[in-house]
Amino acid sequence: MTLIKYTQDYIDLKKVNQDLLGQIITVIGTIRSIRTSADRTFIDFVDGSTSTPTSLMTEDKDHIAKLKILCRGASLGVSGEVVKHPVKEGLIEVIIKTIFHIGPIADPVKYILNAKGASLEVLRTHKIARLKSITQLAVQRVRSGLSTALHNFFETLGFKLLNPNVVTTADCEGGGEQFTITTQIKKDKEKLEVDFSKDFFLKPAFLTVSSQLQLEAFAHALMKVWTCNKSFRAEKSKTSRHVAEFEHYEWETVYVGDGLKKLLDLNEHITQYCIQYVLDFHKDDLTVLDSKFISLGLIKRLQEHISKPYIRITYDEALAILTEKKAEISVDIPKWGDDLGSICEMFIAEKVFAHPVLVYNYPKNLKSFYMKQNDDGRTVQSCDLLFPGLGEVIGSSVRENMLDKLLSVVSERKMDISSLQWYIDLRKDGSLPTFGAGLGFDRLVRICTGMENIRDVIPIPVAYEECEY
Repeated sequence: MTLIKYTQDYIDLKKVNQDLLGQIITVIGTIRSIRTSADRTFIDFVDGSTSTPTSLMTEDKDHIAKLKILCRGASLGVSGEVVKHPVKEGLIEVIIKTIFHIGPIADPVKYILNAKGASLEVLRTHKIARLKSITQLAVQRVRSGLSTALHNFFETLGFKLLNPNVVTTADCEGGGEQFTITTQIKKDKEKLEVDFSKDFFLKPAFLTVSSQLQLEAFAHALMKVWTCNKSFRAEKSKTSRHVAEFEHYEWETVYVGDGLKKLLDLNEHITQYCIQYVLDFHKDDLTVLDSKFISLGLIKRLQEHISKPYIRITYDEALAILTEKKAEISVDIPKWGDDLGSICEMFIAEKVFAHPVLVYNYPKNLKSFYMKQNDDGRTVQSCDLLFPGLGEVIGSSVRENMLDKLLSVVSERKMDISSLQWYIDLRKDGSLPTFGAGLGFDRLVRICTGMENIRDVIPIPVAYEECEY
């Protein structure tokens, strides 16, 4: 294998330690804090590579004059000598020798990061600047780490990474919450009219809500596949759990034996692997987040999530629990055949078990047409993974691979399958039994960072009435 030959001309701060004592190094990043007196300047310096700032110091008068105009969030590039910190045992300091870049803040008074105690809600209105905040730096490092964990997990199991088309003519979920694509809009006062027969694709096209159907086709050829595609939902919701554009980690695999058990096992193993990865490689970031926002103890909570197997209950058992504890729940208890709803899902995971819960065997008429039917004729082999404090993180199912059963559901629901005929035909041409799942990646990041609003884990969230960049 060819070695990577690219080298950068600066060093990441996470690599600056006592092994470099006496060396001249070059670093570039942003200022977390700066203190200037008549004869010296101290800077806490960060570059996104670690939660621990590096100390910069200078006694050079010319340097002090250049640096005194700077504030938190300003960018800086310097070369300097690595020395022992004069006060803090075991730490280092960089004595500035050369300043090669200064990016001052235009108006420090109005710059949001200079406002003490700015809340997460306020920072949300300054999406670009907030990325330099202590909280966001920790959150986005964890986010990057989780992406690495998922890539490692699938690579280890031999899954092939394929990203299907996100422009589609089919509605995977059948919920009708798709974004329509058109290059042809006729404006007639306040009305918008589109003749799709003259449009770009000569027919209606949409942004995908899920890559699942395509992944099923890929799995019939490659056996194990996954994607980290974006998905889009035109759901008019302003909750802390929903956005219009999100990273959707989905996977599909063939199976032998008990597909439902294997489905539940994989949902459990993949999330526990990711949580363990964050605990192993992002302890510093978790400590930062724990100290700033999490009263219950983020690290302790994550450790508890992986301390034992997840709870496994059927939809019927979930309804029985909710009915028994209805006096403790603020909403009406769902009837059989209804969706459990986010409040009831969170109640089960948070209050009843205080642990992740796999709920499976949902009513047939509640779930999508492609889910494998159980012998009882009333339920399907689907599963939702619920986490305390959040609710659903993974939606999944064993797929119906029997053509006659799939067509019976299509007929019962009076579905127009003209755009899905290729999917139906998969059951005719060398069909394999498969199961698959969709993980809301941003929700997983919420779990691993303790953030209560999904907008606080996405670099630039796009949501209902919210698209600024």
